[in-house]
Amino acid sequence: MNSNRKKIALVGLGAAARNIHLPAYKKLAELELVGGHDPAIEPTSAAGEFSFPIFPDVKALLEKTKPDILAIASPTRFHFDLAQQGLLHGCHILCEKPFTTTLDEARQLIDLSEKQQRWIVVNNEFRFMNIYEAAKGKIGSPEFGDLLFINAQQSFYVNEKTEAGWRGSDPQRTCKEFGIHVLDLCRYFFGEEPVQISARMPKPSNPTGPDYLNLIQLDFPEGRTAQITLDRLTRGRHRYLDLRLDGTESSIETEFGGNVQFTAGIRGGDRKPFVDFDISLGGRALQYNAEKSTKIASDPLDIFAHATSKLLKNLIDAIDNGTVPACSAQDNIKTLALMLAAYASNDRGEPVPFAQHWT
Repeated sequence: MNSNRKKIALVGLGAAARNIHLPAYKKLAELELVGGHDPAIEPTSAAGEFSFPIFPDVKALLEKTKPDILAIASPTRFHFDLAQQGLLHGCHILCEKPFTTTLDEARQLIDLSEKQQRWIVVNNEFRFMNIYEAAKGKIGSPEFGDLLFINAQQSFYVNEKTEAGWRGSDPQRTCKEFGIHVLDLCRYFFGEEPVQISARMPKPSNPTGPDYLNLIQLDFPEGRTAQITLDRLTRGRHRYLDLRLDGTESSIETEFGGNVQFTAGIRGGDRKPFVDFDISLGGRALQYNAEKSTKIASDPLDIFAHATSKLLKNLIDAIDNGTVPACSAQDNIKTLALMLAAYASNDRGEPVPFAQHWT
């Protein structure tokens, strides 16, 4: 028996819980799932559906299970109240992104967490995906050099299934739900905050509907830049996220999503024939020097659960060792501010100086 085993309780038992959280918890021997709650699920009717007790409300869940960690996988508008309840019961918090709806709420929760001497960690799990960890590790190396430019592209085919539930009716659909991950990766890769953010979110087919097209530019010190295009207007093929990181010595390209690929042809530069075969079930990262490429990482098929388990393990280690966990609210408030600044830039029709916005 692991003497440092932590008890975790989960609020919100929808898609994020079933597809990400529950599979992630099963990967950690040092974690025990002690109970859950979802206002849409009656405890009596849930018998046999879940392998853990379901409670009628959050108060009962916290008082009867006394978890070390409260995980929150509910809609964003409930995060503040749920995190506050968990902190007041002595829990550390693992919260889905964005962890609050406003910066004022975020500051209140950070103040309370510091008073309670508990951590809030936000599940920006992309930082813990193998392909992005490998890319981060190359930045500053002799073979990659300094990071100069990031280009991020998403082509997402929306349909009734992807837009079912509360997310699909949110006018801040794309940047809040997904763009926040890309903005966080830009902060992660550059290792500092942007000087300003510019964003346009045209809605050509539905002026009052979701922001299905995001055109975002981040300007970093010394002329370095990130360009983000999130296109959910497309009726073409689905590309969940493609990134290119340009360094002074080479480039890294990451592809998110399963890939079994056989390619053969003639390279454009040296006119030499090539044959290549690759299997990357969850995603892959390739380092390029002109036409020559080297695979530096791949991810498993359960890429989200795998990354979330690594983030959660990082939190458990921080609790045990008295260190600062990754994706803490103290750091993640800047990612939240960057997402809110993107909407502010679109609404104002002008760039937003980032430091002035979040401080």
